[in-house]
Amino acid sequence: MITAKDLKLILQKPLHFLLKIEVLKDDGKTILDTLKGTIVGGTASIDSASSIRRTFSISLIPTLYDRNDAKITEEGLIWLNKEIRVYIGIMDIRTKDYTYYQQGYYVYTNTSGTYDAATNQLTITCSDYMSKLDGTKNGQIGALTTKIPAYEENEETGEVIRYNIIREAVIAILTQLGGIKNYMVDDMGEYKALSQNNSDWKNYRIQNPLWNTIPYDLEFSSGCTVLSILEKLRDLYPNYEMFFDEYNVFICRMMPSCYEDDIIFSNEFIQRIYISENTSIDMAAVRNICEVWGKVIEADFYTEECSYNNNVYYCPIDGYDEKYYNGDSVAVKISSPNQNNPKLNINNLGEIDILDENTDLPIMSNALEKNVVFVFKIKSKRIDGQTIFNAYLLGHWQAHGMNVLTDGTIGNDYTFNDGTVCKKYSKKYFQTKYNCESVEFEIIPTSPFTVQKLGEILDVKTGGEYDNITSDSLALSRAKWENWKNSRLTDSITLTTNLVPFYDVNIKVLYQNSQSDVAEQYIIKSVSHDFNSGTSTLSLMKFYPLYNENT
Repeated sequence: MITAKDLKLILQKPLHFLLKIEVLKDDGKTILDTLKGTIVGGTASIDSASSIRRTFSISLIPTLYDRNDAKITEEGLIWLNKEIRVYIGIMDIRTKDYTYYQQGYYVYTNTSGTYDAATNQLTITCSDYMSKLDGTKNGQIGALTTKIPAYEENEETGEVIRYNIIREAVIAILTQLGGIKNYMVDDMGEYKALSQNNSDWKNYRIQNPLWNTIPYDLEFSSGCTVLSILEKLRDLYPNYEMFFDEYNVFICRMMPSCYEDDIIFSNEFIQRIYISENTSIDMAAVRNICEVWGKVIEADFYTEECSYNNNVYYCPIDGYDEKYYNGDSVAVKISSPNQNNPKLNINNLGEIDILDENTDLPIMSNALEKNVVFVFKIKSKRIDGQTIFNAYLLGHWQAHGMNVLTDGTIGNDYTFNDGTVCKKYSKKYFQTKYNCESVEFEIIPTSPFTVQKLGEILDVKTGGEYDNITSDSLALSRAKWENWKNSRLTDSITLTTNLVPFYDVNIKVLYQNSQSDVAEQYIIKSVSHDFNSGTSTLSLMKFYPLYNENT
């Protein structure tokens, strides 16, 4: 935690820094020695957008005592089975004592060290422990295939014994294949089941027991890495991050929105250590509409026989079990548009509500179109001690969703080539123009990048990691996240200040830039320290909340 004493140290003039590099065994605990010498130059960086979050590079002339130890040999301090822990110290000019700030744990790779005997200069380049998981130093999987099943079955009856939890799978891969013991892995799963997103999250979890389970079997081929498996699990739901912090703890959590976070660095503090500023907007990267195409859904059952009476869809399906079964996906060619609160009845097993997967509420009228195939997932809830089945609307054969950045205003009538008339920038307008039923608005009147101000600038996401998206609901969530990045991360400032060793990413600062009359909130997205010049360079993103109550 940053204290007033820490800030006071930075405001001293002149500043005296000291770099301390502890060499550790590869257990990350046992200190072998400390590298000492005259620093020629070096940098340290923290990047919130990178899997390897922390990197460190230093050139120094070792002291006489250290010269043999500094050579790149098995007996020296720079070798493959050694690791380092880095601190930056700031001297209190009154007491002459140093306060040290931990910068992280780092590992060498097979190309990370050089020693010049003529100049006696040692140069090392390191990265954090993610290098042990991504194949840089370690982390490749040698088995022919690695499979993470969605659930476990009774071999004799085929009955599901248990559904596998995403968080548990992350921890198992991390500890068993990665050998990492220090970790903090948060719950991962459906948006409405998380406490930061829903005040009624506890009840939602009770009613939706599969909220945090792996939705389908995951398979990985020989040669993949531990990190690639972890990232596949992470990306089952959008807006999660994985990294090692400065204390070498593996963190897996939802990316902080910073909405209610305190301001760590005030504008007054920043102005007192300010050196230079560069304000930029990447015009080529700005987008205000994101369309996500997800997985082509492979249903367990399919039928084109469907009748619609009294707001109930009756569907005979050959081979369907004698009861509703949790997790079944059923594709139905719809015979008629629905009214509000429709129901589904398969093989006369009983009427069950059709619910929207994103809101957990009954679908609205005309959500189901005539002669179009929709996929439903049968899921159970526990309500008042009873098991209740519902049919969750996943969407069309292929998951599809769109997010639009708008200021909330609707334009005049707009006529399409087929004669359809609707208000420009209304939801129907986007649904009609882009042939996408699942459209969600992000309403931020103050944004300079809305469709009303810039026109429609589309970004289409498909294939690759987007094939993991299994429903329109998840496609909407991912489109929201991608659109947030497209229209916010481009609004940034590069700020250079005196070196501040306790800067970190995803924290909030207040800063009045040279083009503004007022101080505004920014989020630090990356940090780079230059030990030669004694400066820190920050990449600041203007703060916009990810989830707006008006959307």
